Amino acid sequence: MTGNSETNLELLEFFLDFLKTKSRKSLDAISSIRRDLEKFIEYLSINKLELNAESIRGYLAYLQENYNLSTYKVKLSSLRQFTKWLNLEDNPFDGNLTLKATPNEPAEDFYTKAELLEKLSEIKDPIELLFCELLFELCLSPAELLKIKVLDFNFATASFRLRIKLSDNLALRLKQFLKMKEGLSLDAALFTGISELDSEIKIAKLLKKYDIQAKKLKRSRIVHLLEDGLSIQALENNLGVKVPVNYLSLAKETKDYKLLKAFKEFHPRA
Repeated sequence: MTGNSETNLELLEFFLDFLKTKSRKSLDAISSIRRDLEKFIEYLSINKLELNAESIRGYLAYLQENYNLSTYKVKLSSLRQFTKWLNLEDNPFDGNLTLKATPNEPAEDFYTKAELLEKLSEIKDPIELLFCELLFELCLSPAELLKIKVLDFNFATASFRLRIKLSDNLALRLKQFLKMKEGLSLDAALFTGISELDSEIKIAKLLKKYDIQAKKLKRSRIVHLLEDGLSIQALENNLGVKVPVNYLSLAKETKDYKLLKAFKEFHPRA
């Protein structure tokens, strides 16, 4: 199959026209499929890949690493329908080649404070370093970070959205970097000097460059805050995230007193 982005987009339009005329899918469902498949085509374009079985397997591995189970399943369904319509040779979704998610495997571990410091010390580019630190301190996914606006950030208190406090050093550098440009999206500012880094796929490539996992950063932030004595309830209120059960299980894995105490206090099945 082709590796040309324009040709792949044309194929996508033909497929969507097919869905509109031959299927009973709603317009909202078709729009969702469009967004999913545009991401796939973007992945092919960025990585200069042909549309074939091998690139699909690579994309599915990317999805598993960067999305939760429910999102993964939706994108998987869209891609399955598209490849079936293409009648792709050696389609990964055919017969025994069907690829399945592995969401029930144990959650990945986290970076200790020392490990994280070592990881970040390897990043010499100030913009890339700022970006990775924001992902960590704000406990966000790349997709969430791309949506942030400068107006979401309170420069007076160096806080973001709810009540999370950034480190003084990071807050100062963020202020200097953004230069109080109201309304400018954070991605536009953060990625100045990083060639067209404006999508989740390109962000994933950047993190891979330093062998950093976005999910692991988020997980590490939660664990570090728990280690520092922040209760799970306070963490959820301040950080604006729901702490999943598999995060809480770290208390048993690490046998850390503070984590174990929090686990016993707040986990209904502890």
